Amino acid sequence: MTTFQSNNHVPYGWLAGLIIGLAGSTVGAAPPPPPETAAEIERALSAPGNAQPGLRLRGRPSPDGFGVGKLRGPAGIVDDPTTTPPPADTLDYPTLVRDRPKVAALIHFDLNSARIRGDAYKLLNEYVSALKSPALADAVLVIAGHTDSIGPDERNLVLSQERARAVRDYLVERGIAPSRLIAKGYGEGYPVASNATTAGRELNRRSEFIRVDGSATGNR
Repeated sequence: MTTFQSNNHVPYGWLAGLIIGLAGSTVGAAPPPPPETAAEIERALSAPGNAQPGLRLRGRPSPDGFGVGKLRGPAGIVDDPTTTPPPADTLDYPTLVRDRPKVAALIHFDLNSARIRGDAYKLLNEYVSALKSPALADAVLVIAGHTDSIGPDERNLVLSQERARAVRDYLVERGIAPSRLIAKGYGEGYPVASNATTAGRELNRRSEFIRVDGSATGNR
């Protein structure tokens, strides 16, 4: 290894301080807290103007003409069908969330279980109210379940699916149409914080609500 030496003593302390200060101002900023009231949830899930086209549930054609052949020419020859939007539950997670409104909810469950704890009911009831509001009355959502990295990968994938289904069932029991909710588990594969700390693991154990407006008939 080659080293370079200099006889000039240059004060680098100010430069190091500048770099540290800039890093702290960009990396150290805490993310905004997730919405906790119906009004906050409604605003967060309102579709932006550049949102992607709606997705659909498996087995249901889109009502906007995707996948339906069109007549052309004097003989009424049918064109090849246009590209059909894929069912929301078949997309990989990065594709699903790209440019779509989503919110994270720290819904607490019993240890290694899909049983929702009582302290999560208040937050879930706010989601019920938001989804019944005029702004979200027709919204279709993927409920994405995530876990931390404790335990086998396969078990975490199953657990995340069970927890997403439990959240969906809670909302359906309180009047949200099943056709508007898709439960999907993603296991430990998409953390938002370090799994090396207790606080980070708690953030990773989350449910996300991703708006995917499209025609839906039920969770399959």
